[in-house]
Amino acid sequence: MAYEALRARLTAYYFDELPAIAEDIRVRVYARMEAYRAAHPEESAYLLKAELYRAIADEVRPRLFEGLPYFCETGALVALSDGKFNRGAAHANGWLYETLKHRFIEADPEGYERYRRASGTLFPQTGLYVDMMHAGLPFEKLFRVGLRGVLAEIGEAERASTDGETAEFLASCRAGILALARIAERFAEAASACGMDEIAATAARVPWDPPATYREGLAAMAFLRKALGSLEGIGFSSFGRVDVLLAPLYEADLARGVTHEELLADTELFMLYFDAALNTRDRIDTPYGFDLENSLTLGGCDREGREVFNGVTRLFFEARTRNGFLYPKMMFRYSSASSDEYLRLVTSPLLEGKSFSLFENDDAIIPALVRSGIDLADARSYAVGGCWDVLIPDVFLKFSGEYLNILRLLEYAVHGDGARLAAFDLPPLGLEEAADFEELYRRLLDGIAVLLRRKAEPMSVGGRVWHRVNPMGALSALMTPCLPSLRDITAGGGRYNRESVYFCGFSEILDSLLAIRRLCFTERRMTVAELFARCRADWEDEALRREIIGLPSFGDGSEESSRLAWRFLTDLYRLSRDLPTAYGGDFRIGFNQFTEIIFWGKTTRALPNGRRSGDYICQGLTPTRLRRPGDAMQLLDSLRYMDLGCVAGNASLTLTLPAGGMDGAGMIAFMRMAARSGMQGIQPNCIDRETLLAAQKDPEHYGHIVVRVCGFSAPFVLLSEEYQNEILSRTYTEV
Repeated sequence: MAYEALRARLTAYYFDELPAIAEDIRVRVYARMEAYRAAHPEESAYLLKAELYRAIADEVRPRLFEGLPYFCETGALVALSDGKFNRGAAHANGWLYETLKHRFIEADPEGYERYRRASGTLFPQTGLYVDMMHAGLPFEKLFRVGLRGVLAEIGEAERASTDGETAEFLASCRAGILALARIAERFAEAASACGMDEIAATAARVPWDPPATYREGLAAMAFLRKALGSLEGIGFSSFGRVDVLLAPLYEADLARGVTHEELLADTELFMLYFDAALNTRDRIDTPYGFDLENSLTLGGCDREGREVFNGVTRLFFEARTRNGFLYPKMMFRYSSASSDEYLRLVTSPLLEGKSFSLFENDDAIIPALVRSGIDLADARSYAVGGCWDVLIPDVFLKFSGEYLNILRLLEYAVHGDGARLAAFDLPPLGLEEAADFEELYRRLLDGIAVLLRRKAEPMSVGGRVWHRVNPMGALSALMTPCLPSLRDITAGGGRYNRESVYFCGFSEILDSLLAIRRLCFTERRMTVAELFARCRADWEDEALRREIIGLPSFGDGSEESSRLAWRFLTDLYRLSRDLPTAYGGDFRIGFNQFTEIIFWGKTTRALPNGRRSGDYICQGLTPTRLRRPGDAMQLLDSLRYMDLGCVAGNASLTLTLPAGGMDGAGMIAFMRMAARSGMQGIQPNCIDRETLLAAQKDPEHYGHIVVRVCGFSAPFVLLSEEYQNEILSRTYTEV
């Protein structure tokens, strides 16, 4: 089916009409809420949120499109927004957060000031203290009992309520669910008015009652993402496990005689809705402008450990393959036990120069989740959201996270930036004063430990305030544990209360430690101060720099680098064990990094591993691109001592495999080898450098080349020259 006309209508709406509509809704909602608060100055955050739900539901502008059987465009969110109150534009759903965010600051003014000073440089985050951008959508109740059943559960909780705050929480839950129902009702009215009878009938029944067909299931998913996003002010980055969620409806439709082509067309139209929200009018030259933070997860195993590979898996894969959809991003779960048929299917685009996906290894991440305190059945139910977040959307919400730039600590120490360390309330590391490598290593770890606490302590305080700033009753009511616990998800109502941190700079620090140990302590060719002086001169001594690059380094499979990698990982995990959290639970570590590999790299100065000022830095657990090219076995063998079972926050590896060097069987063998290695997330490209260079010169003939950038995929020809050059600079891994 040709979708050019539909895409054109969606594109015109998203980028020519919607910004003004969303702003008008915001202005009207803000005015109503300001008047309401003036009349109710003592109202709690729960009751203010209840009124905000009602205001937004009254002001949404339902938009329907001829030829599209789904109803989700409320007008309250611009195309880039996943629901986050200020992503792409200011939205109506941000009123409560913007009004009450001062409570985060007032909870600990001194801690806030320290956090503020360091937040842009050392630990950026998608919200003050709490993660406002990487939630999963909870569909289990919606598909099992619908909003009608959720309201009945709220009624049961209200009868069990014994205090005023709980009653206010439940009032916000009820208002949120009724707002969702009201938005659906308004879509039904709009559809009826313009003769779209099927949509009118569906919107009048779903999501009030559970979906009964595959198309209705897709409609419910599309509706909840945009409607709940319009209400809550938090970004919803994952549709979850669609081939688990939709499989019963798919099978029922087949039994009723619905054809494969009809089901495929429904799937394609669903994906078109969200792919068209990507602005491809301009080339990609901003750090965050291309990634829509919209994903779904396919494959893996079910709660009993059986492989998930069914007709829905195939439908979504076929829909993307036939149309080249980039969104929703497809995250493929796999393991060493995955069937050949499944692995052949999901890796086949790689052999055509198209890298759409992150591949997540069940053999590694499920044990890590269990070790962090998650029940096995829940751990098997995880989805990968956003870029690489591990989510179980029906039972918990990610409280905090994002990056901790431990590489900056080393950089400041190497370049004698005691003033910068002091400005961030961090002690001088004094690495040059270390008598031996063990003391130097301990001093660096001590600095990382302080930095971790500088991030974790204010976050734990802020996390306990979240429900007084922006509680989320609608989301809480849809989740499994919140109503039985009588607690909002932002007040610790989840089954597992998660806080996490992604370490940035693992490879560069490890390689720098290897160089320092070899040159300054093992061979004693120079002092630490003398080595640091070479860095401050930005490696004018090219001969020494080339020698250092040739030393053992992470990813080369050597005993020396592999054992230090194990030690460094183990120590980072140890440092995270006693960090404070808002509501208890395990503090999870991870290793991931987005486009900061480019723009952080520009401001990071030379390091002892031979890296020059301004060079790119590494993503996740990816080896530095300074090292000599190696093979896949060496790379994966480098993990042999590393216990990634302690990494419940996910760790990703970005690698480039040479085109022409693999066939389907070879790719399957590589994936099984990767599964057995213990590596968690893999972001592969399979392309040769010559093709990419040709695409730079002749973009009109290479639009089919899709590359994995970092956390998202894009047509290579749509990347700016800066982003293209970063892809070109990556090291090729032989197989």
